[in-house]
Formats: sequence, C-alpha cells, structure tokens
Amino acid sequence: MKNRDVCIIFIKFPEAGMVKTRLGKTIGMERAAEIYKKLAENTVSSIQSNDYDLIIAITPAEKLEMFNHWLGDLSYITQTDGDLGKKMQNAFEYAFEKGYNKCIVAGSDIPELDKNIISEGFAALDNHDTVAGRAQDGGYYLIGMKRKSTDYSIFSNMIWSTDTVLTKTVNRLSEHGKNCAILKTLDDIDTEEDFQKFGDRFV
Repeated sequence: MKNRDVCIIFIKFPEAGMVKTRLGKTIGMERAAEIYKKLAENTVSSIQSNDYDLIIAITPAEKLEMFNHWLGDLSYITQTDGDLGKKMQNAFEYAFEKGYNKCIVAGSDIPELDKNIISEGFAALDNHDTVAGRAQDGGYYLIGMKRKSTDYSIFSNMIWSTDTVLTKTVNRLSEHGKNCAILKTLDDIDTEEDFQKFGDRFV
C-alpha cells in the first residue's frame, strides 16, 4: 500500500431516473443524468492525487464493467444495501480493515470539491477525531475519520437530507468526547436553482 490515507467517493451509474431525480423533475431525467455524469467525472479528475489513494464506491454492483469503461482503471468497491449511514460505515470499515490510518468519504456532486480540500481534511485529522465539509444545505459533503478514533454512532438513526445533519453529527461526537474539524462550505447540485449557480461550468 503506497499511502496510508484513502479517499472513497460514492458514485451511482448515471442512468436516467436513477440519479438527480429532484433536478430531473424540472429539467428532465435524461438531462439530469447527463449533468450527474459530468459532475462525477469532474470529481474524479479534480481529487486524484499522489498524496492519498482513491477508491470509487459504486452502485449498482452489476455495472462494474460499465464503470470501468466510463471512469477508467481505478479501484472500485460496491456500496452495501441500507441507508446512506450504513453505506458510509461500511466504507470506513473496509478502509480500516485494509490498513489505512485515515479515511475520507465524499459525494460526487460537489462541483468545487478538489484534491486541496481532501488534503486539508486529512491534515485536520492530525489534531481532530473527525472532519466534515459543511454543505450549504446543512448537511456535509465529506466526512473523515482516523482508525484510532472511529465513532459510527454518527451514522445510526440519522434523518438524511435535512438541514440538521451536520449539527446533529457534531453534537453526537461531542457527547462521546470527540471533536470535529469543519471545512469550508460548498454547494452540491440537487435542484435547478443549485445548477444555475454554476452556469455552464460543468455541462
């Protein structure tokens, strides 16, 4: 293993009606899938670095060959069943079982996410138990932990896609005596209004 840190990116196959459905309700599912495809490609390109390993957590598993054709010869794992919390916990468990010291899990629809932010996250873990990137909607676009101070309670019984996810996450960590570094606030793209903020930058 070249690096002791790993970034795991969650990516869905860009099939119409299966990705960005909120966006698709106003601009059409085919167009929404095209936008998601380019967002995911931009994410993979922007965060690749020699400073840490990159793993793509894919769904659905049966499209692995298509992911290889689409994104290239990368390291892939499959997302588990269950809600987002279960999927993220599984990703962390996989990373630490493989011997990584630090792991950051992130989404693939954050236009301004890049390798510098990922590296800032790993650096923050030198002095914090957890790191999170604040999303404009009150959630987080990345979450990171180190093997010696994991706390998977932040993934249990969480109501995802609400504006209190980050606050509840930090509170749970504090209750367990753990701290959390917060990275810069970024937007994701879920609605047509979100998409319009970035103009033609990613499409």
